[in-house]
Amino acid sequence: MSIIGKSVYLVHDTDNIQFGNVINERMEGAWRWVQINWINGAPTNKYKAPNIDVKNNWFRIDTLKIFEPVEMIDNLRNL
Repeated sequence: MSIIGKSVYLVHDTDNIQFGNVINERMEGAWRWVQINWINGAPTNKYKAPNIDVKNNWFRIDTLKIFEPVEMIDNLRNL
């Protein structure tokens, strides 16, 4: 099942969060990799995690969280 168009976020470099939408996907072995259209700037990979390729904008699916923006906004409003 394709996840193109889904909203995702990535927590990276300990305390940074980036949001975006999946624009491309591919399988590499048993892993799905996706490209993201980042809306608040591209993430970095200062710890050089092998499942994040910021240079070519490919991220292994297990590094990202798929989410529903409306649900997250509602939860944040309740803080």
